[in-house]
Amino acid sequence: MKIYGKIEVILNDQLLLLSSKEPLVRDQIVDVFAQFEDPKLREKGHQEPIIYPKGELRILNKQEGDIYLAERFREIHHRTKKIKIPAPWAGNLGKFLKQLEGETKEIEEEVPGEWSAEFNTEQSLNLSLSKAISVGDLIGRLS
Repeated sequence: MKIYGKIEVILNDQLLLLSSKEPLVRDQIVDVFAQFEDPKLREKGHQEPIIYPKGELRILNKQEGDIYLAERFREIHHRTKKIKIPAPWAGNLGKFLKQLEGETKEIEEEVPGEWSAEFNTEQSLNLSLSKAISVGDLIGRLS
């Protein structure tokens, strides 16, 4: 494991700023780690803190200096679902006759997966950053 930098500011429920000593590029995935220390571990002979993963972030762009804007994300999963389509004549008669229940169809739908990371909402600045493009917005290439 190589430590690049750290989380600097949580902007809202999806975006944050992080610092990195290593150059990062757009869409690069970085892992977020934490250190855990406990006297019980030292008693068992484990002197170093345990480093464990907390989630993943996707780099959006470089800011000033060694600061980057990053986001948590969700992968899209596909699932198949069976639905029953009632026959148009399935009124009271259909309740008595099973063959008149209609047909079963399978449909595929996209559902968002789990978030790639969880943010500490108590530390969030809850800033609202619009993704809507407006006249006067800057354009360019990310380096």
